[in-house]
Amino acid sequence: MQLTFVLSLFVFLFGSFARAEAAPAQMRALLMTGYGGAEVLKLGEAATPTPASGEVRIRIHAAAVNPIDWKIRSGKLQKNYGVTLPYIPGRDAAGTIDAVGSGVTDWKVGDAVIAVTSGGTLAEYVIAPAQDVARKPAKLTFEEAAGIPTASLAAWRTLITNGDIKKGQRVLIHGGAGGVGSTAVQLAHWRGAHVIATASERNHDYLKSIGADEVIDYRTTRFEDVVKNVDVVLDTVGGDTLQRSPTVLREGGTLLTIVGMPPAQACSERKLRCPASSTATREQPGEELTKLGQLFDSGDLKMSVEATFPLAQAAKAFELSESGRARGKIVVQVIER
Repeated sequence: MQLTFVLSLFVFLFGSFARAEAAPAQMRALLMTGYGGAEVLKLGEAATPTPASGEVRIRIHAAAVNPIDWKIRSGKLQKNYGVTLPYIPGRDAAGTIDAVGSGVTDWKVGDAVIAVTSGGTLAEYVIAPAQDVARKPAKLTFEEAAGIPTASLAAWRTLITNGDIKKGQRVLIHGGAGGVGSTAVQLAHWRGAHVIATASERNHDYLKSIGADEVIDYRTTRFEDVVKNVDVVLDTVGGDTLQRSPTVLREGGTLLTIVGMPPAQACSERKLRCPASSTATREQPGEELTKLGQLFDSGDLKMSVEATFPLAQAAKAFELSESGRARGKIVVQVIER
């Protein structure tokens, strides 16, 4: 009896540590060896990271690719996102906690989680601050859950935190079928807004199925010819689309964007609310991800995965993202089933 108790106590106290020690010294990872095209991405090995105080280590099952990943790879963002080479790209992760640093009490080894990081998720392991982690929605696969962090956080912070969308408002979302756009369409619908989205014709039925009331084919119709006096515009496209957007807003309406800066003169002339693209929030990412996860589990939000690639073919995931033709999310499967 006493021996059994001692053994049980030993397992309880040191079981997590033992499992953490089982991680290999080296892990498979996608390495960005320079700035440029897909040729700078190589499958290789890197040292398996160790969590510091307040951090957890995640054994990654799946990770998503976002536009910021190929923009960093191309060198377009060196001014704001300079990286040390070789660099492991990727910011979104879904997996299981493999080890916890000191001071972490909310998570334990074996918990299934999603997380947003500053990089490094296209690998077998990644480190994340404990407050940037949330429980994986039970109803989603790891591949589906990997699509949540960056895109859904951007939609939540822009449309809900900054835009404060309300029931009955008319909302125009540019690029409604993309990763951010598709979550934004669903969030606006969830809030009770009348949702108008722009997308290519192939995505019209999909957008209507997730909450869009009207869909405009941007290839054949200029949105300002058919939309007037909306309360809110969310632009995920940028460029000329952003510059033309103030004309469809009612006086005093809100122009939101995740790319570029709103046109200051038009915003002033039409007395628009045009907050700069910002991810500022009073909440920790983990708290926001928890709220989003609950919406995915309740069925209010759905995840669409356009394509899944094994880690060895992650460069193809970058190419698909860069094409701008993906519906929903592009995912890299790190643990292949």
